[in-house]
Amino acid sequence: MEYLLAKFRKKDPIKEVTFEDLQAVLLRTQPPPKKKNISACDYNEICPKIYVGDWNTAKNLNLLLSLGITHVVNAAQGIGFGMVDTNEQFYRPFNIQYMGLPLCDDSNVAINEYFESVSNFIDDALSQKGKVLVHCIMGISRSATITIAYLMIKKGLRAKEAVEKVKKARDIRPNNGFLKQLAQLDNDRILNTY
Repeated sequence: MEYLLAKFRKKDPIKEVTFEDLQAVLLRTQPPPKKKNISACDYNEICPKIYVGDWNTAKNLNLLLSLGITHVVNAAQGIGFGMVDTNEQFYRPFNIQYMGLPLCDDSNVAINEYFESVSNFIDDALSQKGKVLVHCIMGISRSATITIAYLMIKKGLRAKEAVEKVKKARDIRPNNGFLKQLAQLDNDRILNTY
C-alpha cells in the first residue's frame, strides 16, 4: 500500500526542452501554403487577433486599418540595415498603440529581456478587444520569437507547442540564439511550476 501511495505522490519528471528539440519542431512542422497577396505585404494571423508580419505590412496604414489593428509591436525598431524606422508618432494619427524594441536579428542579442513586457503589452491589447501586429523586417525571426514567448507566458503553452502553433500559421525561422532563449524560458517556467 505504501508503494502505491508513494507512486501517486511522486510527480513524473518533466523533460527539459533543448535548443535541438525546438529546431526539430521547426523542421518537421509544415508552414501554411504561401498565400498570393496582391500587395507586397506579408502577414499571417497566428491566433485570433494576433498577426505576425513584415515591415511592408507595418508601414501600410490602410491595410492595418482594414485589418482592425489597434496595437503594433516593432521588434526591429531603429534606423539602418535590418531595422524598421517606425515609432509612436508614425501611428498616433491613426490611434494605434505602439511598442518598439531595438533588436537586431543576431544570435547574441538578449531578446529574452523583453519577453515579459511585450507579453503584457499584447495581453493588455487583447483585453481591450484590440488586434496586434508583431513585426520585424521579414516577420520570421524576431517577431516570431516574441509571439512564441507570448504564447508561453500568457497562454501557458510549452515551447515546442508554441513553436509548432506559430510555424503552422507562418513560415518562421528564429535564429539559434533566440531558440536557445525560448528553450531556457520553457525550462525556467517548468522549474518554477514544479
